[in-house]
Amino acid sequence: MIMVRPVNRLMALAVVALVGFGAPVAAGPFSPIKIVNDQAITQFEFDQRVLFMTLLRQPGDLQKAAMDTLIDDRLRMSAAKQFGVKMSPEQLKAGMDEFASRANLTAEKFVEIIGQNGVQPETFRDFVESGLVWREIVRGKFAAGVSISETQIDRALANGRPMAALQVKLSEIVISAKGAGRDAALQRADKLRLQLRGGVDFATLARQNSSAASAGRGGALDWMLLTELKPDAAKAVRALAPGQVSAPVVLDDQVVIYQLQEQKQEMVQPSGAIVVDYATFLVPDDGVSAAKVRGQVDSCNDLYAVAKGLPAERLTRQTVAQNQLPKDVAGALSLLDAGESSTAITRGGWRVFLMLCRRGPPETEQPSRDEVRLQLTNQILGAQADIYLEELRTEAMIRTP
Repeated sequence: MIMVRPVNRLMALAVVALVGFGAPVAAGPFSPIKIVNDQAITQFEFDQRVLFMTLLRQPGDLQKAAMDTLIDDRLRMSAAKQFGVKMSPEQLKAGMDEFASRANLTAEKFVEIIGQNGVQPETFRDFVESGLVWREIVRGKFAAGVSISETQIDRALANGRPMAALQVKLSEIVISAKGAGRDAALQRADKLRLQLRGGVDFATLARQNSSAASAGRGGALDWMLLTELKPDAAKAVRALAPGQVSAPVVLDDQVVIYQLQEQKQEMVQPSGAIVVDYATFLVPDDGVSAAKVRGQVDSCNDLYAVAKGLPAERLTRQTVAQNQLPKDVAGALSLLDAGESSTAITRGGWRVFLMLCRRGPPETEQPSRDEVRLQLTNQILGAQADIYLEELRTEAMIRTP
């Protein structure tokens, strides 16, 4: 016969009484405070997100923002499960590195700093993972339906509105390839790439093998716009993720291997005056000719066909600094976007068909067409992502336990 000690019997009865009559149990840090479909958000996660957002100096009501973003994260991860989207450890590490690089830190240093302020590494990791899987979902679901035309790119460049340009921080190994030495330089570059794949440090190989002035710095270069590179080099670098090494790039009498250290998108700040490219086409001042021209042209380039066979002085096109425009022309152009026209000015009995071709920084400071295409695509995908996330929110069962 098994004997039950009185104290144990009393404890058992107490437990039964508590369960039977629904006595309150103190909520702990891992108790759910919100349920999104069948996924819980705990008090601990909420507190961590508030703290993380505080460290990032995000403005506004952080309590509300923290809960909203945690709910969105649950919806994103649920969609990832539905579509079978997962991040590999390498992808997650690259995403954490990219986020930390915005503060000019490595992921390890970033985790160390936020850890000193009470944020767990898992909080940062989960935050990044949610963004990465969502990016893949949006691309997979919507990217095939997004097509940016050359006209859209022309318009974006012509209107001169501030746009972000890709900046890169690179390391390089430069091998001389003068004369008949190109094949030998390419073979040497291939051998160096094999060493890099085997784990040899890029900076070490640059010091030992590069003929460039950067060799003493381990091949390290300062931040630069991607558009500052020659086209073949820019194409090779654009395909890299941070830490990756390019295939050998032949540039004149050199063979170059690049390693992408960091990259960031920043608004281009023109170093010089804004320039204006505009056309003036003199047409009869009869109230009809200007309207006829307007119906025949969509851009300044179309004016050449309209003016074919006419005296050359009837059509002029020039690019000048904005502060050097004639006063009447400056006033009329200030009201126009690229491709638009004005007929407010008359000269010597002619009506001036005035058309804005482009307004913005000098062409050497503009983003590349590929960068503009990417930015326009991302703008469209971003809008579609917002709509899709709102649909997921509307369909979700979100409750407080």
